[in-house]
Amino acid sequence: MPRPEAAGRRRLGLPPFPRLARTVTFKLALLQAGLFAVTAAVLFATVYASFVGYARDQLRGAIAAEYDALAEDRSGEGLGDLVALVATRTRGAGAEGFRYLVRAADGARLAGDLPDEGLAAGWQDVRVVRAGTDARAGKQKLEVHAGTLPTGEFVAVGRDVGELSHIKEVVARSFGGAAALTLALALLSGAVTSLGALRRVEAVNGITRGIMEGDLGRRVPERGTGDEFDRLARNTNAMLDRIQLLMEGMRQVSSDIAHDLRTPLTHLRQRLEAARGGPRTVEAYEAAIDAASGDVDTILRVFASLLRIAQVEAGARRGGFAEVDLSEVFAAIVEAYGPVAEDAGQDLDADVEPGLRVHGDRDLLTQMLANLVENAIRYAGPGARIRVSLDRDGPHFVGAVEDSGAGIPEHERARVFGRFVRLDASRPGEGHGLGLALVKAVADLHGIALALSDAGPGLRVTMRGTAVRR
Repeated sequence: MPRPEAAGRRRLGLPPFPRLARTVTFKLALLQAGLFAVTAAVLFATVYASFVGYARDQLRGAIAAEYDALAEDRSGEGLGDLVALVATRTRGAGAEGFRYLVRAADGARLAGDLPDEGLAAGWQDVRVVRAGTDARAGKQKLEVHAGTLPTGEFVAVGRDVGELSHIKEVVARSFGGAAALTLALALLSGAVTSLGALRRVEAVNGITRGIMEGDLGRRVPERGTGDEFDRLARNTNAMLDRIQLLMEGMRQVSSDIAHDLRTPLTHLRQRLEAARGGPRTVEAYEAAIDAASGDVDTILRVFASLLRIAQVEAGARRGGFAEVDLSEVFAAIVEAYGPVAEDAGQDLDADVEPGLRVHGDRDLLTQMLANLVENAIRYAGPGARIRVSLDRDGPHFVGAVEDSGAGIPEHERARVFGRFVRLDASRPGEGHGLGLALVKAVADLHGIALALSDAGPGLRVTMRGTAVRR
């Protein structure tokens, strides 16, 4: 049977206390409480010494004033008046709490109720027994000042220190109570803070356990407070998004390889089987080997393209980013592909604003633009017009490659950046459907937004990214 208090904690969602006590926040709360206790003890000792010292000075001041008054009375009025005055005050008609002793020069006790034994000149603590039946009867501690007058008499004046002891007790009790209350509040605050932190950490642990079990779609919730837990959740979710993207990319690459390399491998097998069953001549074998080598080259090119896309998507090239003159990249591509377009019977022109710079990888940006221009030349057809442009739009750059060919139907544009996507096998040109996938990977790596639109007629590919400020 579970213990009642344990069942109550489970109903309230509270963790066991030993687990709570092991949290970092609770340990910090204990450390702060300990530091506070040490600080309070030092403060208490300082205040206590000052306060008690002040009260003792006041007590001694009153005793010294009484002693001086008696000495003055002796010098002015004579011994008989001093003895009478002390006797009167001893009977309770004098100052409250004072006790006295007057001895003659020969040691004879003349007046007062202080004990005669053990008194010496100067300040001293004396314990006496108060006679009587009231509440003040019993042991009494006195602060006593004694001395010998110029006329030879020994005079001692004492006063009860009960008030001073009471002050000490009040100060100690007040500090003790305040310190205990503060420590209790510190521990309670630590427990509450630790409980809140522990709940959020447990939430993260639960989500990470689910992710380890294969649920990659789970994310750490944010409260919208913008505190360190929210920032940690945001960064963790961004990391999980990235990991999920990479995992999906790997899964997609595996799937693509399994499905799209089957065709060239099948062709290769068929060629080899045909060569084995065909004419056994040197010319036939050389032709079969040349055809098989072509199939192998095709497979290697596909592998190389897939690996390059995977490398770009993994972000490994981001560490080599530098400032790149994008205008020079556009101009170089136009200059390199101008003769190619001319051979295809097409017109390639450009409108590039000079001096536009970006932060990125020059080789990848060149590859991205080259793929777009190659696609336009390959699919626009003879007589088409191809135009490449680059302009500044505030803090951004806007690049475009457009042609006057057949274009891409609007409902097909969303999937052309996928791997091995070939919209129409009957269209002129060759390819494995990986060029635009590499374009998309490079654009994502550089934070460039790609958009496909109708060039009326033809296709326009727009690239919009952040330019380096001048």
